[in-house]
Amino acid sequence: MSSARSGLSETDRDDVPWGRAPVGGIPIPPFADAAEHRTYLRALQTFLLLLDRGEPSAATIALAAALEAELPRTSGEAPTHLSPLALRVSLSTFFPAPWTPEALASALDGFGYGVPVRGRGGWSWGGDPDYAARPARQGWEIERHERGSFSHAMLAHEGDLVLLWMDMFRNRFPYPIAHVVDPAAPALGSLSDAARATLAAHATNVAMPYLQNWIRERDDARDGGPGVAGSLR
Repeated sequence: MSSARSGLSETDRDDVPWGRAPVGGIPIPPFADAAEHRTYLRALQTFLLLLDRGEPSAATIALAAALEAELPRTSGEAPTHLSPLALRVSLSTFFPAPWTPEALASALDGFGYGVPVRGRGGWSWGGDPDYAARPARQGWEIERHERGSFSHAMLAHEGDLVLLWMDMFRNRFPYPIAHVVDPAAPALGSLSDAARATLAAHATNVAMPYLQNWIRERDDARDGGPGVAGSLR
């Protein structure tokens, strides 16, 4: 943990991949054409599947399938920006597209209350508390203001401001995690038998050559290999 980050609770946590370099070659919004949008979504789908530690989970495959439905089907179908789903998935996974603060702030415009706004010499966002970021010799100086008090922290890397925003604007606790139970929703116990049946069916699916080839390709890439696709990829 960096002592420079310890001035703020928002920067002190290690559940953000501080200092992680972006991956070049991934287009960012606004997309110039359908091909750029498609490349972003394909990279996001691949990244999602890389996040499973063991077998590809049923939930991961379902989310990748939802993103599949957003692929532009023709060159004339070329949304310049991400859908709310693709943007939220990108934030929640710290997707390593080469976002700049300007590009991410533009993508977050209209996302909700307190999104980043360009100001004199830096950025401001939030409400109560509110925040400011100013470029430092290396990285960013972050200031938090709450009810007349100010606190500060330093982010060592230029890309850390993007990671901070991803963390602050992602949904850390989607339903049902940390939520009051919705009385209109089925009880957890009533869904558990169906969940076990889905998991059993998914275990059969995972044994298929397509998924086994993907697991080998993924593990090879994680071990530093080229991650060469198998014949059934």
